[in-house]
Amino acid sequence: MNKKCEKCGKFFEAKQEFLRICPQCFSDSARRAFQLPPELLLKTYYDSEGNLLKEVFMGPPEEISKILARDDLAVKQLRDFHLLIARARNKAILKDINVARPLLYECQRNVEYQLKRKVIPQSFGHFMKHHLAIAEKDEKNLEGFFQHLESVVAFYPTKEKGGVK
Repeated sequence: MNKKCEKCGKFFEAKQEFLRICPQCFSDSARRAFQLPPELLLKTYYDSEGNLLKEVFMGPPEEISKILARDDLAVKQLRDFHLLIARARNKAILKDINVARPLLYECQRNVEYQLKRKVIPQSFGHFMKHHLAIAEKDEKNLEGFFQHLESVVAFYPTKEKGGVK
């Protein structure tokens, strides 16, 4: 039976009567619901001596950026959140974490809102929620998250002629 997809409006061959969206939209929805593997989510940014871990800069950020690009996170969306975290970091440096926390809460609110509207992929929401919870503890953790997010931005694939690099 031929049906019109409720998401994209294209006609598709429905193999079962209850189907309302085309296979392409269904696979896009499934892909956007992907959660990041737990081993890519850092639990701390520092070693026992107070130095930033290698994983803040290399390894996990590169893998995370590949997953986010595959899940269709726009580079502008990533940069918008990066800018908000950078602003919070600067406020924490100039004053203290209490002045920066409202910006982190704003960021959390924006993540929730954009997830609800299906503007950002679940994988990015998962990444941001996890790391914002750590970042709001103190200035040092906020700095660690900023460096980690900066690494994700740095590794984010760029588009070239013919697709994603």
